[in-house]
Amino acid sequence: MIGQSKPKQPEVLQLDDCLDNRLVVIPSAPERLDEMDDATKLLANLPEEYNPSLQKPPKGRRSLLRWSIYSLLGLGIVGLFLPFFLNELTGGCANKARSSEGKTYVGTMNRGQQAFWTENRTFGKSIPVLELGIQEETSNYKYEVQSFNFVSYQYAIPKNDKAKSFVGAVFVLPEHSQEDIQTVNKTQSVKQQLATFTILCESPKTGVKTKLPKPFLNNGKPTCAEGTAFVN
Repeated sequence: MIGQSKPKQPEVLQLDDCLDNRLVVIPSAPERLDEMDDATKLLANLPEEYNPSLQKPPKGRRSLLRWSIYSLLGLGIVGLFLPFFLNELTGGCANKARSSEGKTYVGTMNRGQQAFWTENRTFGKSIPVLELGIQEETSNYKYEVQSFNFVSYQYAIPKNDKAKSFVGAVFVLPEHSQEDIQTVNKTQSVKQQLATFTILCESPKTGVKTKLPKPFLNNGKPTCAEGTAFVN
């Protein structure tokens, strides 16, 4: 015997069962359109200060915008003056490098004269004799020595206005006395007690393209001449 199938429940009833028998009312399209019109009228009647489209940006956004504008202005100023500062910086470094050459060479010649005197009891009369590997002229300086019995002067004369001038001196003095060598009895016994003392002086400014005044002994102490500065 073929059983009879139960009639299918309407879809509305099935939806009610899924929603725990709660009644769901879906408004019709005309009703929704009426509600939207009411909302639009309500917004139109609001005061201007309450209209979201006319409100001013938040304070945080205004601050960010102002900061961005100032930053762009600052970057523009930096970009304008940066080439000038870089030129001054690189130029100053180049000048120091040139002066460093003269300072180093004269200091080396001073030490070379000390060693030469210790071995030969006399100073070298030229730069090649000292065997220091120093050229008598470079692109920045011309170098000279001027030697006497008990003193030798070493010069670095700049060839341009961007470097300082230097002069060094090596004095032969009694090792235990700062007495001027000219007052010492020059016997063999006295010479064995002599020692060399050096000094290095520079021009205070660049552009002095001549030999500096010679250092001298002041109460037996090597001293830079007036118009020059001691280099430690």
